[in-house]
Amino acid sequence: MRKNRYIWIAALLLLLALAGCGGAEGEGTEHRTRLLTVATPAPGEEADRLRIASQAAHPALMACREDGSFAPRDTVTRAEAAELLAAMLDGLPEGTAVFSDMDAKDGSCAAASALTEAGIFPEEGDLFRPEEELTRSELSAVLRHLGVRLAGEAGERTSALAEETESGLVSRSGAAPEEDGPVLREELAAVLVRLSGRTVNEAGLFLGGHLPEDAGPDNVLWTYIADAVTEGLPETYPEGVYRAYGWLYATWGDGTLIRDMDWGVWTFGVDGAYTTGNEELDGYLRHALEVCGADELTGEEALRAAYLYVKDIGEYLVRPEDVVLETGATGWEYERALRFFRYGGGTCYGYAAAFGLLARALGKTAYVVAGEVNQFYGAHAFVVIPEEGTDWVYDVELEDTRPERHGDLELFGIPSHGYYNYWYISVWA
Repeated sequence: MRKNRYIWIAALLLLLALAGCGGAEGEGTEHRTRLLTVATPAPGEEADRLRIASQAAHPALMACREDGSFAPRDTVTRAEAAELLAAMLDGLPEGTAVFSDMDAKDGSCAAASALTEAGIFPEEGDLFRPEEELTRSELSAVLRHLGVRLAGEAGERTSALAEETESGLVSRSGAAPEEDGPVLREELAAVLVRLSGRTVNEAGLFLGGHLPEDAGPDNVLWTYIADAVTEGLPETYPEGVYRAYGWLYATWGDGTLIRDMDWGVWTFGVDGAYTTGNEELDGYLRHALEVCGADELTGEEALRAAYLYVKDIGEYLVRPEDVVLETGATGWEYERALRFFRYGGGTCYGYAAAFGLLARALGKTAYVVAGEVNQFYGAHAFVVIPEEGTDWVYDVELEDTRPERHGDLELFGIPSHGYYNYWYISVWA
């Protein structure tokens, strides 16, 4: 009996030991499995996130056509969009998907495969529909899926951009876009630049001549287009006025153009261009600079060309409305210049106004002065351009109309006192 009892006790201890070892092994296996699960990132986890490729060197995001045009209103195919988007992403695994409607040797096929397997482009069996137009709703869906895969601020930016894309807010302003129309190249440029997260240096792009000929400032998306096709960082321009594309613009120095305000002696419109506030007068000034060649010249040569143009086309004309102005009067130059160009002449006020506004269009701080001159008569109008500490006077009317009485005069950029015994008296801001 005692022997049997020992045998049963030994058997029970052996069973307990075996059970304990089995339990320990089970817990250890479960623990190791749990650790492996945590260590392997699931899709969407930080280690699995995609990144926007570095923009430090300002790579081009799109390209112009072979003829140099951008074709902003052309539509974008799904294959084109896939290739451009894939080129912007770092960490995108190489795809293995094969599409029956794409050539595997085509670069866009590799991009489509990678983006589809990454869940950014929706899977549609063995089809990608590469030559079909990409629609806004499709682009919005792509951006939503991409926003999930991008880390941090880039993901938030992309998700917000997806909503704007679907509602058409990236389209050109002025008309509501189609509910689900095709994506245009100008729209894709805006999306890619905003997706990149880089700051657009509009002044550098514009003044540096980076605009395609068919995507100028009349296109509200021109900054995105120019930025998308520019390889390398655009130049940074200090605050000041600059001539570009035959006209005058100004920048704050932070990459933005000065718009919709008075600045110095100039007024700049909502498009950043110098304006007198009168479309007809602006047209006369542009025409004058083009005809006299000043738009192709610089410095004193450009200024002299504008001066001689006013002298050549001008005739001394007195109209009923051409009253003599009080010394120091301001704000009259636009009306007098308009009449001068309309009728081909005017009084000294018209001559001065016409040349003064042309000088401003050439970037000169030109003051159109209602003042006095001590020779021959009192009240007189002329232009003053301060440079290098001297107030230089430009008196195109006196030079043009008085030689028969006083001989040939050279009144282009003369000192305000003592030249030809003229003493110009001016009151100006």
